Amino acid sequence: MNIIIGIVALLIGGAVGYGQLYKRKQAGLEKKREKAITLMQESEAQAETIKKEATARAEKLKSEIDKSLEINKRLIEQMEASLANKELAVKKQEEKASQLKLRLAEIEEEISAKETQIKQLDKKHTEALVEKSGKKEDTIKKEILDRYEKELTQDNAQKLATLTEQIKERAPRTAQKVIINAIQRLCSPTSVEPKVITINVERDIMKGKIVGKDAQNISYFEELLGVGVIFNDLPNTISISAFNLVNRRIAQKALEKLVEARGDITKKTIDETVERSKKEMDKELFDIGKNMVDKIGLKNLDPELIRTIGRLQFRTSYSQNIMRHSMEVGYLAMMMASELGLDVQVCKVGGFLHDLGKAIDQNPDVQGTHDFLTKELMEKYKFSPAEIHAAWTHHESEKPATPEALMVQAADALSASRPGARQESLEKYLERLQALEGTAFSFEGVKKAFAISAGREVRVIVDPITVSDEDTKRLANAIAGEVESKLTYPGKIKINVIRRTKTIEIAK
Repeated sequence: MNIIIGIVALLIGGAVGYGQLYKRKQAGLEKKREKAITLMQESEAQAETIKKEATARAEKLKSEIDKSLEINKRLIEQMEASLANKELAVKKQEEKASQLKLRLAEIEEEISAKETQIKQLDKKHTEALVEKSGKKEDTIKKEILDRYEKELTQDNAQKLATLTEQIKERAPRTAQKVIINAIQRLCSPTSVEPKVITINVERDIMKGKIVGKDAQNISYFEELLGVGVIFNDLPNTISISAFNLVNRRIAQKALEKLVEARGDITKKTIDETVERSKKEMDKELFDIGKNMVDKIGLKNLDPELIRTIGRLQFRTSYSQNIMRHSMEVGYLAMMMASELGLDVQVCKVGGFLHDLGKAIDQNPDVQGTHDFLTKELMEKYKFSPAEIHAAWTHHESEKPATPEALMVQAADALSASRPGARQESLEKYLERLQALEGTAFSFEGVKKAFAISAGREVRVIVDPITVSDEDTKRLANAIAGEVESKLTYPGKIKINVIRRTKTIEIAK
């Protein structure tokens, strides 16, 4: 009974709870329905707004499209009108061209008729001339052509003579201008090399160590490299002099190593030191040559040739450094060639390598003058014939045959004659002047002879009774030939022969 009562109680309680839950759900649904209605109303309002805005934009866009169509329609109408005008103009031009063609045909017919008339008249005149002169037509034509050819030749000769005179008048000024411009553009110091180099020695006791017992070490060193070493001129100093500057440089390197050597110095030590110095010298020669070749702008040269070029750094002529001289000649030749419209590359190579033979002419196993050695070396390394000719003819062992060769010759003279570029001993200088004057005095009729301008000009005064005006030119040529054959001199020497007469009369 109690169980039944409990069950009934549970059912009643569940029914009551379910009723409350149902009521709550109904209340929630009602709220959601109200919210949904509100959202629908808002959405309808927004949709109406969007619809109005879209309608307004559509109407605006339609208006713009209508305006654009109207503008395009007007443009099309204008283009059609322009096209019609152009078609009309083309038709008029075609009509005009047709009229011109007709007129041209008429003119050609007239010309043809005139040519026919001219030929007929020419034939009549020729026949009349033949009949009157009694000569054949071919003979008359030849005479006329010969006469015109003669007149033309005379006119050309006169024009050529006039142009030649004008060129001769302008040539010195042009040459001076070219040379002055080249000199002004060249900016480099003079290149006189010292005859002796020195090495600093911190302790004088090292001098005795290098000299060795009874001067055996230093005698062996001097004989090995062909140099002269002086120890006692200045304190803490060793002086080196040599005719071959490459050997002098090797000796300098070797002595610098011997000064720092530890232990006794023997002939074996000297041999090893000199050998190392020679290897270092080979590398230094290549580096110097490569640097100079790059500066002047030559490429793809053989390494052995580059090393030979580097030797020019250690070669002098009248104390002028040949490497610097070669660079100057290359630059001067290039600048003058560019102003005159010549081959700049040929002038550059010829100028830079013109003294290449001097890099090897001090070798006792090599025979020949430096210009012929230059030719042999350049032929060996496959330079062009024009470059070889420009380089080796600067002393006129062969007459320069190209303008580029003359440019190299002029550049060589400019570089060598720069003030301070070269040095010459006083004794040799006086001997050269005396030899020039003595050569002039060896000819009959010479009264006085003066070597001036540092031996670059000789003025010869002759006896006006013995030597006539016609003889002065022959005498100048003879003296120049004698100087060329018997004397050695740098550059060129001008021979001036002067004949002066004086007549005195007294009025009584």
